[in-house]
Amino acid sequence: MVDAVSSPRAQLVELLWQLKQNFDQENDSSLRFVHFNTLLNDPVYRAEVISRAVNSDNRKIRALGLKLQDANRDGMLLHKRPPANGASLPLTNPDITETLGSASAGSGQNARSQWMYAWLGLAAMMLGVIGYFAYQPLHQLVAGKQVVKGSLFGNQTWHAGTTWILDGIVYLEADANLTIEPGTRIEGRPGSALVVTRDAILFSRGQESAPIVFTSHQPEGTRATGDWGGVVMLGSAPVNKADAQIEGVPHGDARGAFGGSDPGSSCGMMEYTRIEFAGFEVYANNELNGLTLGGCGDGTIVRHVQVHRALDDGIEVFGGTVDLQHIVITGAGDDSLDWDMGWRGRVQFLAVQQHADAGDNAFEGDNQAGNPDARPLSAPTMYNVTLISPRSHDKYHRAMTLKAGSGGHFHNIIIDGFSGETIDLKGTETVARIQQGELSFQSMMVNRIGSRGLTFFDPETGDNNDDGDFDERRYFQSSAVAAQFGTDPLLTRDATSASHPDFAPTSRSPARNGASPIPQGEFWDEAATYLGAVRPGSVQNWTDGWTAYPLN
Repeated sequence: MVDAVSSPRAQLVELLWQLKQNFDQENDSSLRFVHFNTLLNDPVYRAEVISRAVNSDNRKIRALGLKLQDANRDGMLLHKRPPANGASLPLTNPDITETLGSASAGSGQNARSQWMYAWLGLAAMMLGVIGYFAYQPLHQLVAGKQVVKGSLFGNQTWHAGTTWILDGIVYLEADANLTIEPGTRIEGRPGSALVVTRDAILFSRGQESAPIVFTSHQPEGTRATGDWGGVVMLGSAPVNKADAQIEGVPHGDARGAFGGSDPGSSCGMMEYTRIEFAGFEVYANNELNGLTLGGCGDGTIVRHVQVHRALDDGIEVFGGTVDLQHIVITGAGDDSLDWDMGWRGRVQFLAVQQHADAGDNAFEGDNQAGNPDARPLSAPTMYNVTLISPRSHDKYHRAMTLKAGSGGHFHNIIIDGFSGETIDLKGTETVARIQQGELSFQSMMVNRIGSRGLTFFDPETGDNNDDGDFDERRYFQSSAVAAQFGTDPLLTRDATSASHPDFAPTSRSPARNGASPIPQGEFWDEAATYLGAVRPGSVQNWTDGWTAYPLN
C-alpha cells in the first residue's frame, strides 16, 4: 500500500508506478504508452502525465493523479537536487524568519531573544549576500551578449534572446545546475568548451521549433571544424578504468574525473540541441569532440541531438549506461560515434552521414585498449540506424570498426556508400564476443561498399590479419546475421547532400520489410518495424525542424 511507504520520494515512485500500470491497462490511445524511466527523470513529462491523469474519466486514474499533484510539489524526484547553497544562497535563514514572525505576533518570546534572532537574521542575510556575489560566474556584458568564463556554481539560467559566449574552458561544478532556455544560442571562442563535472547537472532542453544551438563564435561563412571545444558531460556511472580522467582537461585536475558505482545516475538532459564546429585540439593528437559523455548513467536524457562538423568524433561515450535516441551526426572529422571504457547504453533512431573530405569510421567501438577483457564490457544495443557515406575518393570510410574487445548488438541497420569496407573486427578478443553472446548483428541492408561498390570486405592476409583468421565475409553473409548485401535501400539523391540531406528511403524501399522485433520497454519505440533510422516514404520525419547543416 502507498500509505505504508516511509519516505516521500519512495511514495512518489510507488504512485507513479501505479499510475503507469493503470494507464497501460486503460489503453488510452491519446497517451499511447507511459515511459516509466522518463516519468522518473523528466519533471516536465511527469507533470504532463499527472495533468492527464487528473483530467481522466477513469476514477482510479483521477484519484492517483490528485495524490500525485500533492506528492510532486517540488517537481524533483531522482538523482541530483538543486543545491541548498551556492549561487542561490538565501538572503535570510527561513527558520529565523519564521521565528521572528511568530514573535511579532505575540508568541511570548522575550525582548532579549527577539534581539538575538534579529541579529542572527541580519548576519544570515549578510552571509547570503556575500555568498551570492562570491559564487557568481564571471559574466561580462558586451553589446547585448553575455561572455562567460571560469567556474559556475549554484543555480544558473541562460536565457533565450541573449547570446552566451564561452571564453576558455567553462566548468559547471560543485553541485551546480545550469538550465538553458529553448532557443538559446551559445557561441564558443577558440579554446573554449563547456565541461559539466561529475557533481553538476545540465538542463539543455530545447524545443522542435526552438532548438538550443552551441556553435562557433566566428562569423557565419568563416566557421570551421575545431573553432571551439564542444560540450563535455561527466557522471558517476560505472566505467572499466580506475581513476578515469576525460580528455581535454589537464591531468590531475579533479574536474575531469568521471565514473562511479551508480548506473542510474544522471548528468542531466540534452534535448533538441545542436552542437556545431566543435573539437579544438587541446594538444598533439588530443582533440575534444562535439559531445563527450563520460560515465553518464541511464538517468541522463540525450535525445533529439545533432552534432555537426566536429573536428574529431561527433559523439564519444566513455563508459556508463547513457541511452541515445533520435541522434543525427553529420560531417565528423574522425569517427561519428566512438565508444570505449564499458559503455552499455541503448540507441534507437541514429542517422550518421559522413562527408566526402573528412572522417574515418561511422562507428569505432572499443572496450579498453591494453585490457580488452576489462569489465563492465562495452556492449551498446542499437536499433534503427542509418550509416551513409558518399563513397569518397579522398577518404577510406568504414561503416564500423570494432576492436579492443568491444561487444555490441546491432539491429535493423542500413549501411550505404562507404569507400572502404562494411565492418572490420580487430583482435581475437573482439571476435570471441560473438561466441560469448556479447556481439551480434541482425537485419542489415548493405549497399555500394568499396571503390567499385561491390567489395564489402577487405581480404586480411599477412600483416593485415589482425583477428586470428576470422572470415568477416563468411560470417556477415551467413543466415545468422540476416544481412542483405547489394540490396539498394532506395535512399533519395539527397541522402549524401552535405547541405540539405534527406535520410528517408523512398516509399518503395525494401527497408520496409525484414526488421527484427523491437524490444519491449519504455525506452523503445516498438512501432519502428523497418530498417534504418527513418521510416521509408516519410515526407516529414523526426529530423525536420530542429536540425541544420551549415557548411561554414
